[in-house]
Amino acid sequence: MTATLITIPFSHYCEKARWALDRCGVRYEEDGHLPLFHYIANRRARAGRTVPVVRDGDTLLTDSSDIVAWADAKKPGTLLPTGAARAEALALEDDFDRQLGPATRRWAYFHLLPRTDLDHIITRGAPRWEQIALKLTRPIAVAALKRGLKIDRAGADRSRAKIDETYARVADILSDGRRYLTGDRFTIADLTFASLSSPILVPREHPFGLPMPDEFSPEARDRIEAWRATPAGAFGLRIYADHRTP
Repeated sequence: MTATLITIPFSHYCEKARWALDRCGVRYEEDGHLPLFHYIANRRARAGRTVPVVRDGDTLLTDSSDIVAWADAKKPGTLLPTGAARAEALALEDDFDRQLGPATRRWAYFHLLPRTDLDHIITRGAPRWEQIALKLTRPIAVAALKRGLKIDRAGADRSRAKIDETYARVADILSDGRRYLTGDRFTIADLTFASLSSPILVPREHPFGLPMPDEFSPEARDRIEAWRATPAGAFGLRIYADHRTP
């Protein structure tokens, strides 16, 4: 049986789950939807309000970290190391999920939601009827997202500070010359950092096809280029280049 992965295609938490499934060789079909419209698919799957969701027979997974663990169990050791490195990798995954992910999402939404000229990117992979519905209801949908995720200038500035703080900590971890966050091999810690950084690093290898830096406003473009130039940003881009294969 082929699993179903319910997503908002451009969501970085969905990219985390998608990447883990790909890395572990799990067969799945992606069921992509636009924000808010995904509630319908979730209800059919008897899931909650968030994505990603994996449905595989009687198995229902509604959290990206649970999806990672489930995928790794099918090919043990692919993403979750053993021994002390396992605890370290899981701690970093949890930290990035709680701190980095919300910050990069809010910052990116703040700069992208006003840009109707980029809707063709945001709507990619969603059903045609949802794309049409978004055009008709865009102001309402955008207002709901801004309210729900506290997307405003103050929130974007707080998120930028949170990103800078996380990137400084990652740079400190990497300062001893290691190639990966927990040592000498690729783990869920590296995958989580790279995927949750994707909204602000916009790597070319991202399977969804994110907007490139020159498509952002000058203010946002300068900040993206600055993040890309940091040790942590360069690390995230390398992880995509080296490990994100179709």
